[in-house]
Amino acid sequence: MLKRFIVAFVVCLLVLSSQIVSAADVNRDSVPGINSKAQLATYIENGRRRGQTEFHFVFLGENISNKAEFDDFNFEIAQYIAPAPNVHLNLVRYGTGQFICKITKDFPGNHVANAYRSDDTNNLTAEEANLYNIAVGIVNEANKRTSEVEKARYIHGEICKRVKKYQNENERDKTAVGALIDGYAQCQGYSDAFYMLGVMSGLNVKRIGGQFDGGWHFGNTITLSDGRTYCVDVTMDDGYNTDEWFLANYEVMKRHHTSKWEVITNLQ
Repeated sequence: MLKRFIVAFVVCLLVLSSQIVSAADVNRDSVPGINSKAQLATYIENGRRRGQTEFHFVFLGENISNKAEFDDFNFEIAQYIAPAPNVHLNLVRYGTGQFICKITKDFPGNHVANAYRSDDTNNLTAEEANLYNIAVGIVNEANKRTSEVEKARYIHGEICKRVKKYQNENERDKTAVGALIDGYAQCQGYSDAFYMLGVMSGLNVKRIGGQFDGGWHFGNTITLSDGRTYCVDVTMDDGYNTDEWFLANYEVMKRHHTSKWEVITNLQ
């Protein structure tokens, strides 16, 4: 899944990763120290929910001392840690761990969820405003449910009901726009829709990247109020007409999925 997209994406990342900026651009004492990839995922996710697109940090989890290690780290951020349509890093200085992560394009689901949470729709495009109105209707129904699980279950089911399998790969299919306006989505579109609706409903949801039976694939995680985290793969549940991957634990996920499980805090 997404094979052609991934090939082009990786080439883009490798080109962008060759950019090196001067050490003076980042003051080591003024940016947070990140101790693990799980902490980095949380740091970037929290910033994205505030509309932040540039993240300065010192990575203390391991020494990334050459371009090959940097390119691997860059790829992990783009595919596993903070999946987005266009993520790249600028390496500040080899060996110091200082980085700038820039999300130069984010999902429309992020824009809509942030607008909803801030009660400010002025910066939405016309199409995102349309998506916003659709999403609000779904969220209003979801919020009639009293438990986190039932809210998530309603959102999961509503996406499955509204989305048909994509016919041709295109950029819209990879977003909540394709899923909820066009009714066609790839896995990124399902993931964007679940993320958007979950955040708007007050659920602690995130995105996760990885592979399903060897093909690139994207889904979500949800952390419940008791601190336990589960995976949600709306794409596969819809495709197989099941709920096997709704609130799936690691034992269920590992049968078909591979990912950087260590970036998911408290995965059951």
